[in-house]
Amino acid sequence: MTIAHSSRRVIFIDLLRFCAIFLMVHGHTVDVLLSYDFRRPDSIGFNSWLFFRGLTAPLFLFASGFVYGVRFRRTDSIEKFRQIKIKTIRRAILLIVIGYLMKSPTPTIVSWESVTYQMIQLFYAVDILQLIGASLLIFLFMEMIARKYQYDAGRILILISILFLYGNPLSTIVDWQEVLPLPLASWFTQRTGSLFPLFPWGAYLFLGGAVGIYFQRKSYLSDMLLLTKVQLKIGLLFIVSAFLINIIEIKLFGFSTFWKTSPALFYARFGAVLIFGSLFSIFSLYVKRIPKFLYNASKNSLWIYVVHVMMLYGSSWNRGVKDFLGNRCNVIETSLGVIIMWALMFLFSEGLTKFNKDILPKIKTRLKNFIVKVS
Repeated sequence: MTIAHSSRRVIFIDLLRFCAIFLMVHGHTVDVLLSYDFRRPDSIGFNSWLFFRGLTAPLFLFASGFVYGVRFRRTDSIEKFRQIKIKTIRRAILLIVIGYLMKSPTPTIVSWESVTYQMIQLFYAVDILQLIGASLLIFLFMEMIARKYQYDAGRILILISILFLYGNPLSTIVDWQEVLPLPLASWFTQRTGSLFPLFPWGAYLFLGGAVGIYFQRKSYLSDMLLLTKVQLKIGLLFIVSAFLINIIEIKLFGFSTFWKTSPALFYARFGAVLIFGSLFSIFSLYVKRIPKFLYNASKNSLWIYVVHVMMLYGSSWNRGVKDFLGNRCNVIETSLGVIIMWALMFLFSEGLTKFNKDILPKIKTRLKNFIVKVS
């Protein structure tokens, strides 16, 4: 692979990750600030926002799976895969722990005397970070099995995606709280307050991983034009399939479950994500490098997510913007709020990058020298 091709591939992946966090900050900010007076079903602007917000989580999950699919497929040696395996496990555990800590009902884990059942239920509710963490562990496990028994990891992930997707209607029938304790039941149902249970949301990450594996294997990432065509064709196929499934459901049953349990919604969102990806791959053909602050934001997407959510919604450690301006702003004020939040996240990302590059190594060196002297 030439340097130019490698650079384009990196640009494509960075744009994918940046767009996901960019839309997430936008969606959360509007959700917190915009008054309910402007959330009209007949509003083109509000419906456009709803559409793009609906793509945020699928894009975020797909991008995570895609990155790890490419990463696993580029690793042939046993030693390199062992190192990546350890890093992936650490990353997944970190995501799960942070996800729970962000919803902790108290600042400390010991003072839970005044905690209500609703607060405990919210604490155990599965959000996007826990979902990504758990899905990465499942992904890694499937990759390990595929390597040991010489199976096709991409096909395994597709089968798991189908299981998670078409198992969703069945999972809604089961009363998981009667079958499992609350901490485990929250992983399988939205009835406990979980926004992103494993069914069907994990399928986005697994399909992203399968696509990453397939594209890396076929060297599509070395040919951005071919990558664009493939993503566009598959994306349109999924969207057309979603349209047909919805029509057939209405014809057969007289109603639509598109926004509830129908796989058509998954098809439509996944197709839209692939079309977004085709736009990024086209863009990477004409851009030799992306601005440094965009690259840094892509690299720091986890911490951008954590900080902006705590700033907007608050936590047991801090009050958020929602406590002061929650749903009180008009369209112009909300748009200004989005711009300010983007600017703050870019500044935070640059500060974090500088800290990790210049300050953290010095702290580690001094700490290491101190431990040597003491010992």
